[in-house]
Amino acid sequence: MQAQPIEQQDADNQAQLVALAKQGDMQAFESLYRLFSHKIYLLCVRMTGRPALAEEHMQDAFIKAWQALPSFEGNSKFSTWVYRIAVNVVLNEQRKNHIEIYADQDWQQAFEDELSQTHHPQQIDLEKAIVKLPAQARNVLLLHDLMGMTHEEVGDTLGIASGTCKAHLSRARVLLKEQLER
Repeated sequence: MQAQPIEQQDADNQAQLVALAKQGDMQAFESLYRLFSHKIYLLCVRMTGRPALAEEHMQDAFIKAWQALPSFEGNSKFSTWVYRIAVNVVLNEQRKNHIEIYADQDWQQAFEDELSQTHHPQQIDLEKAIVKLPAQARNVLLLHDLMGMTHEEVGDTLGIASGTCKAHLSRARVLLKEQLER
């Protein structure tokens, strides 16, 4: 009998946790939360530039995920589904309050302190450069390159055509390269 690859075991475990959580098992959902909360938090902090706001958005995303879990059909991975919820939480807040990222000294230091615990200095430089990108280009880059979504998934999530997604991604990569070369 051959052992399953670790990735398949992880996928099977996640599918089992999702099935249990859909039946109302809070411990299973808590396990999903532990698996994905850090990635969702980083996504939110990258999109907002504000750690406290990112924490709030992450919590809101998981509350919405819990509420919507019975309607999760499994047509995508759970991670993709919860990323979309988190992105929608952030974008709705940004639209509602016309919030943009700001880069004052206090925020820069807090951001670096937050990342210094888990990131290499070069990764911190990359994160700081990502935050400086225009919002749409940044969001496309985050979802496609860092979260692994397809152009179609990013387009669906952000409400743009996949061709527009590709254009924003290309622009983001050029701008990111320019910032990192400075």
